[in-house]
Amino acid sequence: MTKKYRILHILLILTLLSSALAGCVKFPGTAPTAEIVIFHTNDTHGRVLGNDEDIIGIDRIASIHKETPGSILLDAGDTLHGLPVATLSRGADIAVLMKAAGYSAMTVGNHEFHYGWERLEELRAAAGFPFLAANVTKDGSLLLDDAVIIEVSGVLLGIFGLTTEATAHLAMPGYVSGLVFEDPVTVARDMVGLLREQGAHVIVAVCHLGSDPDAGTLSTQLAREASGIDVIIDGHSHTELPEGITENGALIVQAGNHGNNLGKMVIAVENGEITSKTASLIGFEETRGTAPDETVAAMLSDITANLEALLGKPVGESKALMSSERAPGLRTQEMPLGSLVADAYRQAADADIAIANGGDIRADILPGVITNGDIISVLPFGNTLMVKTVTPALLREILENGVSGIITDENGNIDHEQSAQGRFLQISGFSFRYYPAAAAGERIRSITLDDGSPLSLDDDETRITLAGSSYVMTGGDYYTMLGGLPIDYELGAADEALAEYVKRHSPLFAPGTGRITEMG
Repeated sequence: MTKKYRILHILLILTLLSSALAGCVKFPGTAPTAEIVIFHTNDTHGRVLGNDEDIIGIDRIASIHKETPGSILLDAGDTLHGLPVATLSRGADIAVLMKAAGYSAMTVGNHEFHYGWERLEELRAAAGFPFLAANVTKDGSLLLDDAVIIEVSGVLLGIFGLTTEATAHLAMPGYVSGLVFEDPVTVARDMVGLLREQGAHVIVAVCHLGSDPDAGTLSTQLAREASGIDVIIDGHSHTELPEGITENGALIVQAGNHGNNLGKMVIAVENGEITSKTASLIGFEETRGTAPDETVAAMLSDITANLEALLGKPVGESKALMSSERAPGLRTQEMPLGSLVADAYRQAADADIAIANGGDIRADILPGVITNGDIISVLPFGNTLMVKTVTPALLREILENGVSGIITDENGNIDHEQSAQGRFLQISGFSFRYYPAAAAGERIRSITLDDGSPLSLDDDETRITLAGSSYVMTGGDYYTMLGGLPIDYELGAADEALAEYVKRHSPLFAPGTGRITEMG
């Protein structure tokens, strides 16, 4: 490999133990005996503020961790970006909260790159703990940290991080320009050997890989092909693994998403050898009686107070609930909220047609007053709005990519859970019909403009102006056919386009259906 690894110095995280363990503990250089607790989170997407319904909150997570002897707290990514509390400070408020909560390390997910790779250096400094991405390089050198060895109760935990190589397509291309996302399996094999050489008793891979098909290397594949990993703390696919799964000796865990659960893993070590590994999820209901950590709660209060004036300002009103559900939802089928966003793009850009990828749309619009905070929650990524000129033939290629992740069962029905991908498009200004059971790349059957004009799928001459977010229009979500096209013009932020549309058309009603037709 071209880069040189650097294992961060050993961190003396915990030396105090419960009385039951104190007599058993040995220290580095000997063969320790102890019980280690690893708490873990993933894919919180800025949801640090708890509620009374389903989000634990970082203040209660901090309390649980700090009150548990022999424990550390790790995160598997997609944490610094998401809700307005994250995006308005470009991740800084989340980083300092994680520091106060006692996080020891995190891996970076694909959404961490939505601020640009340069911003990650600043956020790592603000957090004060390692950002792990052993397979991400720039000009042959590591972009962030690869691994850290942490001592807990005399046991040396060798912890390394991996980011999905699909980030090269999932992040805005300009934000990952010049970065190389190396093969996670190859890198993991190297890291296991290096950490063992450094004396690690337990090898922990903190990964943002997931279990979704067509999303790069999966965590199960990593376990099979990179032997020697004891624990894989995973993210990216938003999967709940209540007891974890074991693959090739590695216990793979994931806590779902949005702070609904806190993952907990208990590792027993005797004479330097692992004797047992168990995993569980601490659900929201189990944390209701937990007193928040006072320091973190005070910080949360200050941060949210500063946001209230801006985020609480009314923009308009909705008469309908418009859901951001993923599957069945924005990532598998036409949805009113997706149509609304695409309509807003088309209006703001004064374009012939518009597209909005389902993965960009992140929160519901509820009946009642719509605020600035609601708008930013729906479109949290800070993308701008771009217009490019396409032909019908190219539009067909674009739409083929959008429906390429659709998977059908033996009866030809869409398997929504397996099919959900952010590339699925919501549209405005036209409609299309497609055959889900056909081979990917051969599914689009017809495209018709709103005025009733059918487009020839092979027409490579007619010019159509297309509006979309800068993420998609510069090649994100595998829309490489758009990435190389010249930009006709670029407007302001995509969320500003939605806000203006809401103002102009309030009160909102759910857009009608019929834009996307699935042929049986």
